[in-house]
Formats: sequence, C-alpha cells, structure tokens
Amino acid sequence: MTTLGHVNYSMHLSKVVIVVLLSLFSSTTYAEQLLFNKTLKEDKYLFEYVWLDRFDNEQTLSFELPLTTVNDTYRHFKALRPSLLRAHSLKKLKQAAAQINPREGRVTIKPTLNGVEFGFVGYDQEWMNNKSQEFSKLYEQSLQEYLRQEYYIEFNSSEYLGANKSTKVYKPDHKRFAMESAELLTPIVDAIKQKMPNTTVRNIARFILSWLQTIPYDTIESRAETNGAGFLPPARVIANNIGDCDSKVTLMAAIVKALFPRLNIAIIYVPQHALIAFHMSHLENDYKIDIEGLSYTLAEPVGPALLDFSEVSERSKRFIESGFYSVELL
Repeated sequence: MTTLGHVNYSMHLSKVVIVVLLSLFSSTTYAEQLLFNKTLKEDKYLFEYVWLDRFDNEQTLSFELPLTTVNDTYRHFKALRPSLLRAHSLKKLKQAAAQINPREGRVTIKPTLNGVEFGFVGYDQEWMNNKSQEFSKLYEQSLQEYLRQEYYIEFNSSEYLGANKSTKVYKPDHKRFAMESAELLTPIVDAIKQKMPNTTVRNIARFILSWLQTIPYDTIESRAETNGAGFLPPARVIANNIGDCDSKVTLMAAIVKALFPRLNIAIIYVPQHALIAFHMSHLENDYKIDIEGLSYTLAEPVGPALLDFSEVSERSKRFIESGFYSVELL
C-alpha cells in the first residue's frame, strides 16, 4: 500500500508508568504502554500498539480503520445540554397547544429548572383531565425522542439515592454505542482473531483487557452532574488513545460482542466508575455477581491498575457487595 500521508503519534516509552488515581486500586502493577502509532495510509489509519501485560510480557496489536470510522463516526456526539432538551419539549408542547379550541379551554406552559410545567383552564373537568394526560404523554415522548437523537438515556442508579427525585439524570446510551460500533470495529476483531485463533473467551477477554488498561486513563466525573461530558464513543477512544471507565467499558463490550455475538454481557455501574461482566464458564476464584439468576464474571478495563480478568478493585467490591450498583444488559 502506498503511503500518501503520515500522521505519527508515537509514544516510544521505555516503561513509562501511567499512574492515575492510585488510591482506587490495591494492585501494585500499573499500566505501561510502550508504543502507540497512528499512521495515515491512503483512506485508512494504521494503529500500532506495544504494551507490557501484568506479567511484564510484551504484547502487540495492529489494525487498520477507515478514515470515515475514525473521523466521522459519532463526531457530532457531545455532552447533553438540558436547555436544548427542554427547548425541544417546549416546542412540541406549544405546537400541540396551538391546536386547542379556545372555546374549550386554554393551556399555560412554563419552562422550569428541571423541565416544563403546564396547566389547563376550562369549563369541563373531563376535558382538562384528558388534556393533562395527553400533554404528559407528549412531554415524555418528546424527551425520549430528543434523547435518542442525541444518543442518551435516562439513568436511574443507586448512586443517586437520597438525591432530589424530581431531578432527572441522563447518561450516554452505552449499550447502543456498543451494539452499533461492533460492525465498525470489524478490523480490530479480525486482528484479534488472527492473533489468537482457536482460543477461549476468557483468554481473548484477558488480552483485550490488558490492552485497554494500558490506554491512558481519563477520569470520570459524577454522571449526575456532567451529562456525558468526557465520554468517547468506541472509535474515538481508539483515535484519541485515551478514555474514561465508561468509554473503555463500552469499547470492550463492542469488541467482545462482535467476537461472540451470543455471549451475555453486562455493564456494571458504581459511583463514578464502571465495570464489565460476562456470563461464561467461571473458575472457583472468579469475582462474580448474580444477574437475573445467572452468574457473571467481572472485569475492570479502565486501568491504570493491571487487574487480571475476574479481579476487581477493593473500591468496586465495597460498592457491589453493599448493593450500591446498577446493571445494564447488552
């Protein structure tokens, strides 16, 4: 292949140790990414990685992704702005209000800090009740319409127990990103298959885990306050060589789901952190949780600690064992 351009983001690091948020982890082995190259070749980028796994063995991975995947996929995704969400709902409600016969009654619509309020005035109580139900349904539909358009969902988590229940919390739709990205990441899947033919889910998951753990870590802020700021869709984690826990978990879910479409996968959320879990044959010492009657083995792709597959940090254990977590099934 002829090289038309060259964009080389090299990190020739002689064991540069990435140490971020050490207090989160009890392990003393930390991520070491020795090389990251991103090279433009015609209409593709060549990605090359070299890193040390938890046993100090050198690992490598390389693959090519189309420019369109790297540069254009989800490039409009951004942190959710509640003001735009509210404006979208307000527009839909005002359009419906314009259709009301003024002889029957009228509606007042007022934007609030947490959403939109509306009330009705009329002579017929049944009419007012019906209109109230109609507008409540329309309001909820308008919220869901805008959230889907922007790749967000409403998030109900134990993290927010005790908070103001009238305040809605939204997060990026990690499941949708993972499922839609699986096909886009086919070159990565093919490279892993070629590197590890005829092996087990566990071995492949362990390899992917160590690779993602050595990608530089970006801290996650509270999901209740950031509205998705900092989250990167899977292809952008690859392109930028950085990701927070939500971003890395989503990337790992996308790759493993593409490799094993029938494998049950879950994303586990604890305060300001995320893990991934797989329903698979487990070993006696695996760290597992029960989800809908099935055992899932957990893993933490975030880094910088090089935790083995089926190992989790003490912080994550404390939240999980106290029931302070939520689950999203893929």
